[in-house]
Amino acid sequence: MNAPGIRAAAVPPGTAARGGYVLSDAERGTPDVVLVADGAELRTALEARRILQRDGIATRVVAMPCPKWFDEQAPAYRDAVLPPATPRISVAAGTALGWYQLLGGAGETVGLDRFGAGAPYRNLYESRGLTPERVAAAARAAAARAPGRERR
Repeated sequence: MNAPGIRAAAVPPGTAARGGYVLSDAERGTPDVVLVADGAELRTALEARRILQRDGIATRVVAMPCPKWFDEQAPAYRDAVLPPATPRISVAAGTALGWYQLLGGAGETVGLDRFGAGAPYRNLYESRGLTPERVAAAARAAAARAPGRERR
């Protein structure tokens, strides 16, 4: 699943059963922004993380295979994965409706909320804006809007 030059952390067995987990963490300290994705969109999130890290924005990627299971975890675990004061961006090829509960006040979604187009997925992603560059732009904007968040 990793794109060239992108390395994700090894995931311990059973981690996915928690519903969500840190796939790739910020290179330094607390993340400035968290990208939340699942499935094939994890690749887009990891590429966006690479762009943001290069620009000095500490970025965490969270894999969220099952928001319901994640919601059933202890609050301390949920807060460790999705720090409460950190802006979050969801990256999804389907509807954004299920992601809003995870995003918090400064978050936003990047996804394909329209249906009916037929084309290879790469063409659809590009034409509908589900690209690493758009995710990175949304993350920059969310980080800038977040109260009390100063760029380090």
